[in-house]
Amino acid sequence: MASILFVVPRFHTNLFFATKALIEAGHRVAVFAETTSRIEDHSHVAPEVFGTAPDAARLRSALAELQPDLIFARYPSKLSKAIHVAARKARLRILSYDQRPLTQRRGLKKRLSYALEQRAWERITPVRGLDAEAPTDPAAHYLPWPIEELPVPRDTYRDMAGEPVRILCVGKLAQVRKRQDAVIDAMQSLPGGATLTLVGATDRDISGADEAHLARLQKAVADHPWITLQSDVSYGDMPALFAAHHVCVLPSVHETLGWAPIEAMAYGTIPVISEGAGSAGYITSGQNGFRVDLSDEGALRDRLSALVGDPALRLRLSSGARRTAQNDLSPEVFVSRVAALLA
Repeated sequence: MASILFVVPRFHTNLFFATKALIEAGHRVAVFAETTSRIEDHSHVAPEVFGTAPDAARLRSALAELQPDLIFARYPSKLSKAIHVAARKARLRILSYDQRPLTQRRGLKKRLSYALEQRAWERITPVRGLDAEAPTDPAAHYLPWPIEELPVPRDTYRDMAGEPVRILCVGKLAQVRKRQDAVIDAMQSLPGGATLTLVGATDRDISGADEAHLARLQKAVADHPWITLQSDVSYGDMPALFAAHHVCVLPSVHETLGWAPIEAMAYGTIPVISEGAGSAGYITSGQNGFRVDLSDEGALRDRLSALVGDPALRLRLSSGARRTAQNDLSPEVFVSRVAALLA
């Protein structure tokens, strides 16, 4: 079995199942992070926190003790830059982790910057891209994060053929680009008494933080009884929310990945994802969810209206979402992909 290290700004939720799967397969797993937060779940591995100005001697000592066979390092952060330098000196294999599509190649200017930073050219990405026929970056490996259905009480699950249809939207509540307002606008005239649950962190220490955006969401909740808002929900409480909703919407148009609707697929929840999000590449419209072109006015409303008005469609797409979760995005497939990289 191998020793595997993840280097990240923080322990993002998509690392939970990745580390869990590798540990259960017998691998030794460690996470080095710049910071941590209270909503994270460290049940399987607790990150070692180095701060935003990591001490070089401490890093070298930690690497010498761990002796990782493979390092996944996410840019941009001072920690990942320091890890690249230390790993090169120790002759450890390191792959950059980014969320650029598999089909996005890097040019000469990027090659030069990587060389100057002593950054690994070889990379992994969980983003396939929307064009399945496009040539891929020869230095890139496709490695989607795994998802898994966690136990929740059976009475938590919605009746997929029942009504009213419950729609979930997960995203930072003070960040304009999450575009929760687009979902609210699309649902104004939906039939059948559909409801909307907004879930997200209220953290203002983020790019694009906007108090006015949060205030508008809070006003919408006050004005419309079919909208509820749950802020700062812990990761451990998300499975019950996924299971309780029929649909999970991601309306962002500048989202490098966007993971919540993909995690929701493990519970048979139907993903509706903007084509401007990296996770749209996991969706085949009409089979396991819907991809939506948000530049097409009315497209989101039309997709949601179809789901609200057609129980048979909901059942079919829910089954497709589960199949994707249990096959291509399963922990077992993730472990086999990592094994291929190790080999």
